[in-house]
Amino acid sequence: MPSIGRKLTYSYVLISLITVLVLESLFGMAIYQYYVSGMSQTLVNHAEASATMYDKYAPAGTIEDKAAYIYENMKVDENALVEVYGPNRQFIIDNTGNKSSHVTLGKDYEEALLGDTAIWRGRTKTNESIMSVSVPLKDRDQVVGALRYVSSMAPAHSVMRSNAVMALILGLTILLVAALLGYIMSHRILVPIKDLIRVTQEVTAGNLTVKAKRYYHDEIGHLANVFNKMTDEIQRSNQAKTDFISSISHELRTPLTSIKGWAETIDDNIKDDETVQLGIDIIDRETNRLIHLVNDLLDFSKLQSHRIELNIDTLWLDDLLKGIYHQFAAKANQENVIMRLHLDSQEPIILADEDRLRQVLINIIDNSFKFVKGRPNAEIIIQSHMLDDQVVITIEDNGPGMSSEELVRVKEKFYKGSTKQSGTGLGLSIANEIVELHKGTLYIDSIRGIGTKVSVVLPIADRDLEDSMMTDTASKRKSTDA
Repeated sequence: MPSIGRKLTYSYVLISLITVLVLESLFGMAIYQYYVSGMSQTLVNHAEASATMYDKYAPAGTIEDKAAYIYENMKVDENALVEVYGPNRQFIIDNTGNKSSHVTLGKDYEEALLGDTAIWRGRTKTNESIMSVSVPLKDRDQVVGALRYVSSMAPAHSVMRSNAVMALILGLTILLVAALLGYIMSHRILVPIKDLIRVTQEVTAGNLTVKAKRYYHDEIGHLANVFNKMTDEIQRSNQAKTDFISSISHELRTPLTSIKGWAETIDDNIKDDETVQLGIDIIDRETNRLIHLVNDLLDFSKLQSHRIELNIDTLWLDDLLKGIYHQFAAKANQENVIMRLHLDSQEPIILADEDRLRQVLINIIDNSFKFVKGRPNAEIIIQSHMLDDQVVITIEDNGPGMSSEELVRVKEKFYKGSTKQSGTGLGLSIANEIVELHKGTLYIDSIRGIGTKVSVVLPIADRDLEDSMMTDTASKRKSTDA
């Protein structure tokens, strides 16, 4: 199989060959036309000048009467053969003194007898290429014969052959240069491509630390940069997966160890009601922890394979937020966390999967509890407000916050940052995916030492639907009051 370098070189040579052939053909035709037109014009000028002089000064009468004068005044050193013909193809004389002609008589003679200057190109009986120009000879405006200038085309052909040889040498030189340039250019292109092939083979073999070299600032150089970014991303993804496996192994082993230990403790102290109850509570808590971990993994798997489905329905956002607030109220009281809820006065209605949206908000609030736990004046604020045709839900805490480096990656899969908290590192990634499935956006703002604010922006329901639900709700409230 021919290499790209050879193909490129062949392409350069082929393009150059076609260009040279076209240019040389045009050059050859131009040179030919130049010499032929120049030669014909010279013959016409000489013939017409001579005929004018002979008509004016030669004795009156027939062509035979004029012949002696014409012969005496012909230039001996003329570069062409000058012939005088009578009206019936009768050869009179030429400038060499011959009274018989061996030159083929062309159509130019017939046209000259009609009173016109004519040019003819053809061959003699000896196959010599010639050009002839015939002009009429007149006596008192009557055509009595023809003056014919005949010149061989051999000198012109010789010059054209010389030019053709020079053009051929020039063309071959151009082709040689084109082949050399083609090789150089293909080599410049092939070197970075071969380097990319080598790097790709090493990456395929498992070496993700190898880097492609950027030789030039062109498309291939850009490809090398993109390739290096890809390998960096693969490395980071592999590292994240390795960390995840290590983390999830630890997360699974800890509750399982606790469950197994307390199961053995209960078995040994089956009659100690206090110990049994404590063990059951711990086993229940650790089991819920395991269920939460497994659910995270299942949701992640569904999102990755695009198999997650939303049960979209109209939803009163205030009712959802109030329910979640009350769900965490006891925990907030137990952990000495001040928890506040501020709702928009417009009571927004959205189209959403209630269970999935609840999962997102619970995950965010649960994260806030993890980070404010044990801090003085710990506080979590949940609020909603309208923004044009969207509703913004914010969960804000005064926890330790995150650095700008952590904030950039916090929504990445498996990323846990510098936190020592338990978890898979999938919560926020799953929450972000679910919000996007709702055609919404999840924003995270955080300042180290001040706290974190998570905003969920969702589109509100159609205005007509919202008005209809508001009317139905008002009617139901009146019925209840009655």
